[in-house]
Order: sequence, then C-alpha cells, then structure tokens
Amino acid sequence: MDTNVTADAVTELGSGHPGDDPTTAPPRRGGFVYVMSNQETGNSVTVFARDIYGNLTRKGTYPTGGLGAGRSYDLEDASDPLVSQGSLIISDDKRFLFGVDAGSNEVSSLAIEGERLRHISRVPSGGVRPVSLTVHGNLLYVANSGDGAVSGFTIGDYGQLTPIDGSLQYLVGGATAGPSQISFTPDGTQLVATERQTNVIDVFPVDAYGRAGAPVRNDSHGPAPFTATFHGEFLLVTEVVGGHNFLGSMSTYRVNRDGTLQVISGSVDTTEATTCWTANSVLDPSVIYAASAQSGSIAGFRISDTGELTLFPPDGHMAISRDQHATQDMAITEDGLYLYVIVAGFDEKIADPRLPNYTEGTPYSNKMSIAAWRIEASGGLTPLRGFGVQDDPPRVVSQGVLAPSAGGLAPGSEGLVAI
Repeated sequence: MDTNVTADAVTELGSGHPGDDPTTAPPRRGGFVYVMSNQETGNSVTVFARDIYGNLTRKGTYPTGGLGAGRSYDLEDASDPLVSQGSLIISDDKRFLFGVDAGSNEVSSLAIEGERLRHISRVPSGGVRPVSLTVHGNLLYVANSGDGAVSGFTIGDYGQLTPIDGSLQYLVGGATAGPSQISFTPDGTQLVATERQTNVIDVFPVDAYGRAGAPVRNDSHGPAPFTATFHGEFLLVTEVVGGHNFLGSMSTYRVNRDGTLQVISGSVDTTEATTCWTANSVLDPSVIYAASAQSGSIAGFRISDTGELTLFPPDGHMAISRDQHATQDMAITEDGLYLYVIVAGFDEKIADPRLPNYTEGTPYSNKMSIAAWRIEASGGLTPLRGFGVQDDPPRVVSQGVLAPSAGGLAPGSEGLVAI
C-alpha cells in the first residue's frame, strides 16, 4: 500500500464527499495510526494504515519488550487505567515512537519504518508507573504517577534513550499528585505537569543541559486538571469535573518566565461530563476538540488570538461516539482532515462481578475501538467507519465469568498517534 498517493491520482479535485470544498481542501494523503495495547502481559504498539479517505486497516503489532498496566491496576478505571494524555508520542521528526511501559516502570522507543516498527531501546522511567511523555528536539521527559517522579532523557540519532544526570525531580504532590500530562513549553525552556488529585499545576525550569529544576507550584483554576497542552504560547488545561463540580471545563493560561501561571479564561464549562483529552485543529487553528469520557462525546472550543475561550458551536457539542461509549485519547492527522479517538467498551464497572456495584445480567464487553471522524472546513465532524465499532455486540455474563467480545482493541489500550 502506497500511503503517499494523493486523491488527485484517483479523482478530480476534492474527494466527492459532501461538504468538501475542492478549491481549498488540502491534498488527501494516506498515513498511519498507532495504538498502544498497555497490556500487563506484554505491552505493544499496533500499526493501522490509513487510506486517503480516513479508513483504517490493521497491519501489525510490535512488542515494546516491557509491561503495560492493563486493567488490573484499578477496576474503577478499567477502561482508562493510565488516566493520562501522552502515553504514546512521536518524535518531532516523525522517525520514532515513544511509549510508557507502566507495568514495568520503563520507557520504550521504536523506529517507524513504513508499515513496520522496530524496537530501539527500553530504559527505566526514573520512577514508578510512568503515564505521560513529552518531547522537544532531542529531549524527552516522563511523569510517573506512582511516586510523582519526573525524569529526563536524551534521544540519540537512532532513537536510543539515555538518562540525563541530575534531571530527576518530584511533583509538588509527590505520590498523591496523580499526574495526567507533562508537556514542554513551545520553546523547550520549561515543563508543565498537571496534578489531577491535588488540583495543582507544576512548572519546572529546564536548563541548557536539559535538566529540570525544582517545580513552581500553581493552583489550578478548576478541580482535577488533566491536560497540559499548548496552542501557540497558551497553555490549555481541561478540568475533569469543571468549575461547577459537574460538567467538564477548560482553562487557558500564560506561562510566565518565573514559572507562575496567569489565567486567561478560567474554567469555561463544556456541556459534557468528565472532559479530559484534547486535540488542536489543523484546518482551523482556532478550533480545539475535547473528549469527554463520561458523556462519550466530543466538545468544541474556539480560542482567540489572545487566548480567550468560547464554546464552539454555541452549545459546545460536536459529536458523540457510537452508543455513547467513553471517549479517551485523541489524535488529528498531520493534514488536519481526520480525527481518531480511542473509545471504551460497554460499562465494565457494573458488569464485572469483582466490583461491589455488579448487577447480574449486565451486558459486558471488554473490547475497545477507534472512532473516526472527517473534519470539515466548517470545523464540524462527519463520522467514519473507524476500527472495531462494527464488531459483535456485548454478551451477557453470569457471575464469575467475563466473556470478552471478539475484535476491537485490547482492553485497557491507551495512547494514540496519527500521521
């Protein structure tokens, strides 16, 4: 499969899909989507080839050599065991993937070689239970949720990771922090990490040798800060339970040189519940998409040139996943034409007989899937087939028997990259 074939090779201008503007639409190119299995029996990354219309074909699965967290760590977060964004990321030059091995406290690097991946290195994460990674040039940092450790590595010419002496630091909240994401500022001189459990946002200075300094503590504007992503110079932070302790929300900040944060828009509520993951539009840079797990939906925002947020569309609601399954990690392709989202299966929390709220006869499915949307010029989302969403329906289980459905992704999958 030649993923670099443009749409012009098979059609005239445009794709023939409703809503396309052939005079302004970018050339359609194929590419790849990568998903990390996060299995406690052995972590791996699966490669999906993407055709020019956004359809996915599963190509191969490549072990990291380490262990994931799987669904065994916390049954109450069975479909989202890492509770993070950035568990699988790509290098700036698109040559390497980096993933956390949360079950073996390691970080792995894999070389991208067309439809295949090649394992390069696996190194200790510097802490316990790594959940989020960030990269800037030849620097990579990891946040560990088990002990709150943050540590750095250099990336070699061939993707190998080498620990940076003196880079180890700890989040303000330590082992109680519950970090969800760590990110470099756009210039690479600071690191930002959210502490979901302590309502704190840490900012670490980074020196010329890539070593992080002591963190500066900032109180989050809203409770349970999740993302630490950037839109230009502006820091975007989703808040799981929002400013009114019900709906999810998002705040924007300016990161000052001294590590303090200046609030621009504070806790702008979505119309969705449990807002977590985000992705910035490429076609319209003012649009931001946010996945809300409990609602199984995608919310939308517009961000102004000065960092202010407003809901987009006015009710903030962009799309829902099939049967409103919980939405999780998000990724937009480089050309900006497609959005992919990991989606959880049916509600394990009441279908698993190991849990106190088990209800006998509840439909159960431990499969996960990839939901897909085409991003229109208007910013709207048109649903596509995705992967795994048309597999067999859930089965009814008796107490003590967990019968998985066929197909889909491995239960507990985390981490998504699209190119």
